[in-house]
Amino acid sequence: MAEEERDEPQRGGANAAQAAMQEITERELRIIRRRRRRRRTLLIGFFSLIGFAAVMAIVLTIQSNLDFSRNMIRSPEVRIMGFDGATLEIVQGRYSQDVSLTTIPERIQNVFVAGTDPGFYGHFGVSTSDFVRVFSSNDIPGSTITMRVARSFFKTPEVSAGRHLQELLVALWLEFKFNKKTILRSYLERSYMGRGIFGITAASRIWYGSPAERITLHQAAVLAAAMNDPKKFDPLYHPRDAANAANEILLNMGRYKYIELDRVSALTLVEPKLDVQYRDGVVSSYVVDMVMDEVASRIGYTSRDIEVTTSIDLTIQRLAQDVVREVSNLRLKPKGVEQAALLSMSPDGRIRAIVGGASYSPFRPNRALDVRHFPGRMIKIVPYYYAMNENSDPAQWVRDNRMAVGGWRPVNPDHEYRGQISLREAFVLDVNTVPVNLADQFGLLKVKEYAQAIGVKSPLSNDIRTVVGLDPVTLADIASIHALPQNSGKPVQLSLVNRVAFAGTGELVYQRVEQTVQKRLTDEAIQGAYTLFSSVTDPQLRLDRPFAGYGTQDSGASDAWFTGFTSDLITVVWAGNDDNSRIPQIRGDVELASLWRLFMLDAHDGLPIRSMIRAASQRRRESDGVADMWKNDLSNEKQ
Repeated sequence: MAEEERDEPQRGGANAAQAAMQEITERELRIIRRRRRRRRTLLIGFFSLIGFAAVMAIVLTIQSNLDFSRNMIRSPEVRIMGFDGATLEIVQGRYSQDVSLTTIPERIQNVFVAGTDPGFYGHFGVSTSDFVRVFSSNDIPGSTITMRVARSFFKTPEVSAGRHLQELLVALWLEFKFNKKTILRSYLERSYMGRGIFGITAASRIWYGSPAERITLHQAAVLAAAMNDPKKFDPLYHPRDAANAANEILLNMGRYKYIELDRVSALTLVEPKLDVQYRDGVVSSYVVDMVMDEVASRIGYTSRDIEVTTSIDLTIQRLAQDVVREVSNLRLKPKGVEQAALLSMSPDGRIRAIVGGASYSPFRPNRALDVRHFPGRMIKIVPYYYAMNENSDPAQWVRDNRMAVGGWRPVNPDHEYRGQISLREAFVLDVNTVPVNLADQFGLLKVKEYAQAIGVKSPLSNDIRTVVGLDPVTLADIASIHALPQNSGKPVQLSLVNRVAFAGTGELVYQRVEQTVQKRLTDEAIQGAYTLFSSVTDPQLRLDRPFAGYGTQDSGASDAWFTGFTSDLITVVWAGNDDNSRIPQIRGDVELASLWRLFMLDAHDGLPIRSMIRAASQRRRESDGVADMWKNDLSNEKQ
């Protein structure tokens, strides 16, 4: 009993100690939990603040990039100016500003819904593919009408994952803010149709000579197809493709019960019914089309007047138009050649004059930039450049034999094979064996990559014959590769537009800036290239200054060329037929040499005579990479 009494206080003390320890532990746990809650609250608040700031930044960025202005009075003007600020053309009526669904019949509206987004009236503005598109940087437009309208509200086009996210958010906001009819009106007003045309009212006036309210279902379907792909379904260049796409849209209308299915066959056409409204102005409409297409890509839809400063010299442009027209009528057409084109640029790549055909037609593309022609010997300079980068001596010996290369045995035009020949003589004689052997020696893929690096934008095949003219190229490609020595061995940045700004405010949208590029022709190789070009220049083709130039006809006799340059201009002339028919009576070194000389004589009127090497050196010193130095460095030299 006594022992139990002694144990009782001990147990009580132990319990008290245990209770005290438990209280201390619980207090510490409460403190830890409190700290954790405080830390969690701070983290949540911190990340919430960051998230809120990010959302606000996105919202502010989107707001600053959007343009909801709409001019109900008139379509904006696009003032096209020369390099010196002189007005060349004022283009009006290519931006729809007057779409009203109260006047456009419901059946016409349904054509565009069926052609682009049949479920338009049932969804909330975006689809699964639009969410996937946020994680890509391709230039695929949104899948819904609302997404495309959202894209059109941004001040300047952009292709990036961030911009795709912004477009998606704007699309959701549009669906929340506006009804479907308002969104559809914006789509019909703001969608790009090609050729610098936005919206159905402008396209209807220009392509059909009729207001949008009066066009037929098939005509509306052609416009809907052009909205989906302005290049592929251009009804002027690709009438059958556009008509087929329109027929498919009409079939969709039948499937979705917008019209009776048995009416579709009666509405289909083989080609669109067009009544194109156009005129040739001060400068060729080929220039206007090029400018308007570039403005559309840089600005998109707008209600504001635009000023575009180009690199065109009006005097030289008019001269080019007159000379091409005159020589075509007097010397080319009597020999069965219907078309000719000319591209003239300064050595920095700025286009000074361009003529896309003997006469302008809205139904034919620009033959200087958009049509590829077989180049003949014009492309052969590429492997010679490559060889002279390795050994700059034009007198170096190279192989001239009929050994099969890449499954093909080259044949020289004169059917002579010398075993060994100098690089210079091979270029003069226009042999096929040497460029083929050079491409085989250095590697065809390397030579092909080099061609693309120095300015050939047309696709080249992996066939060894590409170095002797197998693959067609553009006049721009030929001008670019022949400008390489004149531009200090650096690839040129071919361009027509120097600057784009909004009229009135002068707000700058685009400014041409010379890109930093790698030198692709060594100084020693440049000297060798001048030796090659001077060796093939006809001494009877006289100018009043140093120059080089040569002509050719491709092996199939379907394309004739002349390319030549002075210290200030690189000019390429082409002649042929749109159906690629043979033109055996036309020689590049005769008829086209005459056209080239007539143009170059007057184009240099008033310009000082100077060597090509000296001019290139002076341009390197004076060019700031932004300003158009055309004639400025020449006036400085006169002083």
